[in-house]
Amino acid sequence: MSKRTFVTYGLLVVLLAVIVPWLAFRARGDADADVAKVPASLERGQSLFQTNCGACHMLAAAGTDGNFGPDLDQLLAPGGPVDDQAAVTALEGRVLNAIDNGVDGTTTAGRMPGGILAGEQAEEVARFVAQTAGRG
Repeated sequence: MSKRTFVTYGLLVVLLAVIVPWLAFRARGDADADVAKVPASLERGQSLFQTNCGACHMLAAAGTDGNFGPDLDQLLAPGGPVDDQAAVTALEGRVLNAIDNGVDGTTTAGRMPGGILAGEQAEEVARFVAQTAGRG
């Protein structure tokens, strides 16, 4: 093998083994890229939802894609986001009731058990879901 061929292959190896991965790791993508920015007052509810509900439920504002439970954007705000404060409050109560008491399943997906969260954490998740459903 000639010296020129050896140098060419060496440069190709450096390009593929070092430079390409370095460029890929410098990219600005991250795991939270699909998570919506929410007001600071809803951030804890968003985090609690991601941890406790996101494996089962899809909600665009949380960046979750659970496939066991219903898509909450479609279930709670099928016509788009709810903007009327009375409707948001009613929706928050509906979500809080589901968190506290669970939901009996009528499909093969089963049911949602009650008590996954309680107290202030349940209220924060209910507030987050009610204010963000359909906004993804």
